[in-house]
Amino acid sequence: MQISGRLLAGALLICACAPVHAAWPDKPIKLVVPYAPGGSTDTIARKYGSFVQEVLKQPVVIENKPGASTNIGADQVVRAKPDGYTFLFGVDTLATNPSVGPVPSFDPQKALVPVSLVTHIPGLIASNADFGAKKMSDLIAMAKKEPGKYTISSASLFLQVALVQKYSGLELRHIPYKGGAQAAMEAAGGQVDMVFANIPVLQTLVKSGKLRPLAVTSAKRSAALPQVPTLVEMGMPNAIITNWYAVFAPEGTPPDIVDRLSKVTAQFVNDPHTRADLEPMGYQLGSSTADQLRVLLERETKSTAGFVKENPSLVHKN
Repeated sequence: MQISGRLLAGALLICACAPVHAAWPDKPIKLVVPYAPGGSTDTIARKYGSFVQEVLKQPVVIENKPGASTNIGADQVVRAKPDGYTFLFGVDTLATNPSVGPVPSFDPQKALVPVSLVTHIPGLIASNADFGAKKMSDLIAMAKKEPGKYTISSASLFLQVALVQKYSGLELRHIPYKGGAQAAMEAAGGQVDMVFANIPVLQTLVKSGKLRPLAVTSAKRSAALPQVPTLVEMGMPNAIITNWYAVFAPEGTPPDIVDRLSKVTAQFVNDPHTRADLEPMGYQLGSSTADQLRVLLERETKSTAGFVKENPSLVHKN
């Protein structure tokens, strides 16, 4: 059958405009989580993976790759084939590690493609139940009288603890641990005076009475702990310290795949069941476009570098 030049040109135009990867996904997707199983990152990543699996009708395999302050898992994704079958459930260490350490072997702004933001999680400052401070104002009064006496643990959250000290004017002794659970248990057991961690990490110990919540580090009170005041309420307007989690792909991943997963991520964070399940745990859900996530990564990379340069004595590098 003979085809006219006009028809042929039209057919070629249709092919050029159609998505190149319309069949994606046609095999399992790997989601790399740069933390060990069981933590707050792993919890939301698995719920996210289950949702994506249901929507895209392909298995989503969670692969935990902890180590080097998330650099090991991120590096695995950077080196993966950019075919739309490997993604990173990344965290804000992509913005902070270049300045705080350990410095990654790749440039996060160049080696990874932003897909979408998933959530912010505020920090919580909580003390041992027997500690003398009943509220944050008590801690501030005590610590200012005896600078450097009181200890605070964390999962090596050097920057976040430094920010707490900067905004509050306190001088605390930071005791870093490899994981949030260990840092929390040391505070609950009295080996350290207090702990700084994500709300989901500490919530069970707070509810059991083993830890006393002193302050949250979000702009507004958390739905998970509505009785706990924010540092902002205490006259520290800049003390908004939250960790963010987002999805990234290897550089070179096709834009149509990135766009599709970004839209599925928006479905996830706006799903009523997702919100009912995660918001009471302290997750502040919210998606973004790929460009908005790119701007967030760039802005926080720059602000972290500036803070470290201005406050070298506060930030302990790995």
